[in-house]
Amino acid sequence: MHDVSSSTRLILEEFGRSGTLSDAAVDRAGWEERPERVTPALVLVFAVKILVQLREEDGEAFPVDAPAVTSQGLGAGDVTTMISALTGDLRAVAAGRLSGLFSLRDILALLTALTEEEDIRGEDLDRLLGAAEDIANDFVQVEDPFRLVERGVEIGPWDASEAGWQGTDLIDLGGLRIPREPGLKIQVNEGRGSSDLLEAVVLRGSTGVQLQAFHATQEGAWARSRETLARRVRGLGGEVREWAGRAGVELRCDVPVQRETGRGVQTIRMLGCDGPGWLLRATVTGDGAAPESQDEWAYSYVERVVVVPSFQPWSALPLSATDFGSGRPRLDGQPIRLRMPG
Repeated sequence: MHDVSSSTRLILEEFGRSGTLSDAAVDRAGWEERPERVTPALVLVFAVKILVQLREEDGEAFPVDAPAVTSQGLGAGDVTTMISALTGDLRAVAAGRLSGLFSLRDILALLTALTEEEDIRGEDLDRLLGAAEDIANDFVQVEDPFRLVERGVEIGPWDASEAGWQGTDLIDLGGLRIPREPGLKIQVNEGRGSSDLLEAVVLRGSTGVQLQAFHATQEGAWARSRETLARRVRGLGGEVREWAGRAGVELRCDVPVQRETGRGVQTIRMLGCDGPGWLLRATVTGDGAAPESQDEWAYSYVERVVVVPSFQPWSALPLSATDFGSGRPRLDGQPIRLRMPG
């Protein structure tokens, strides 16, 4: 068992005996809001996240009336806020911090309740804490706390100049190269009010992914785009939540729509990724966007997309050879054009 995991277990056992911690245990836990190293406190947080995710996948609710929770004065609303925050809801993160939640003892109370409910002890507890420590190691190695791997090195979406996508079976759409998979339906569509091909829609069963890429020379393009998209959805009377997930910070939206049977609500997820000189935006619809969905296909698919920001269709190329190289400046937000697959 790892050294940090061993210390974490001792802290958990001390809390389990009395519901309190000695000053020495608190110091040893190393509770930090923005940790730069793996601490027992960080391992505790990821152990809770692991167990919460497993219970959600099994359709089991958190035991809000567990003695370990109620003895700390945590009500059902407090627990709901903490669980939502730990699973990625950034609005719950803000609400919890405002309410003074997420203390070391709060996290210990959640973990104690879960381990008692699941009867996790002995070697099973060691394995849980070891897995949590491994995740914590990944967490502290990157600057972005909502993306546990580094784009362009370990995963995509890739830039055409990078090597990570080499060997992948891709469909060439000009400004995008997208993974080829059996059973997919692919559409390449014109932009609104334009004859240019600007978006690709990939359908897999009841889940759809709409892909669009844009030139972006300034940093933080996805953060700015999120603000714009959120305003649009709210302007339509919809609801928006920022969520930290596999693709980083995403938007989970409930958008009013008109159906044959009357007005309804469509749930969508908007993903984004900043690349070198570009922004890739993906909108997930259908079953894969449902709040309870555990289907990771859409995320996996987007991670394998390759962006080719230099692509220009023949119809848009300069008319004179002297125009090559000087070219027109690519403006921030300008769509990267596509073409039909050959």
